[in-house]
Amino acid sequence: MGIKMGSALDRTGSEWQADTYQKGMGAEPLKCRFCSIGVTHNPSYTRELHDKSVFVSAYFRLLPGGEHAANCKYGVQEEISEIAKESQGLLESVKGNQYRMRLVMIKEALEGGAAPTNQSGEGSNARSSKTYVSTPGKLPAYINSAKRALKLRALCASDSDVEQHLELVFEGNTVVNWRQFYFETERHMEAFHAVSQNTTQHPIAIHGYVKSVRRCVGDDKNKNVLNLRMNKYRADSEKPDNGVGLEVSIWSRQTAWFKGIEHDDEVVVLGMWKASTTPPTTAPNEGRYKTFTKNRLSLSLVLMAQITKV
Repeated sequence: MGIKMGSALDRTGSEWQADTYQKGMGAEPLKCRFCSIGVTHNPSYTRELHDKSVFVSAYFRLLPGGEHAANCKYGVQEEISEIAKESQGLLESVKGNQYRMRLVMIKEALEGGAAPTNQSGEGSNARSSKTYVSTPGKLPAYINSAKRALKLRALCASDSDVEQHLELVFEGNTVVNWRQFYFETERHMEAFHAVSQNTTQHPIAIHGYVKSVRRCVGDDKNKNVLNLRMNKYRADSEKPDNGVGLEVSIWSRQTAWFKGIEHDDEVVVLGMWKASTTPPTTAPNEGRYKTFTKNRLSLSLVLMAQITKV
């Protein structure tokens, strides 16, 4: 389907904006502004999250089976090719217009960045103790490349828009399905199950909307947290009167790493997550659920580049 488009042309050449367009307003069929491939309009809608309805803007997208021309700014293939040129091996060309992204390299970078610095750089621990610089422009090229690929995915309508051009592999060339790597807002609970149940962990990316950003928690400048909006509680499959919810939190020792990120912003966060569950608590009021269980996904940032603002 390609990258979501904010505007399109009708057959007379008139330009229409996605947020104000309604079917029949223009002389259809509609087409891409840059390569004239046929497109259709997706109206705006709301996503119901735990305590708020989140507005999702309208957009134009490709018709089924359509593909943007080479060099079109909305083409996924061209964007991935550009990312691959600067990825220093993270994205490898497989064949034709297909590339492969190695998740194990991302995992090693994040684990290496969390380790203490080995000043001498010698000995068996030299590689694992490498410390990565968090200053913009000096981050490992493959972390920045992963960030660009995630932003590209977030701008598309579905996983299929990217996975036809970019394959994910982990240890031993094990192929990872995009649905087990990129989790949109509605699939946060699936991300929790992936982290809590998989014996071998690979980096995953979680998409969501910012609920709050708290800096210097408890007057500690090393404790800063960004919380994503929760989905509504769901009935426990084994105990229907118990509601199960999930809280997603991102922690940073650097206050500046959350700079520019505000309430309701759309973000994608990449990393090695930890899962935990609190025991059920009694519901404060009579309602559908008698008890509530809260699951948690948490991440301690190693690099500022792990957060992508869409």
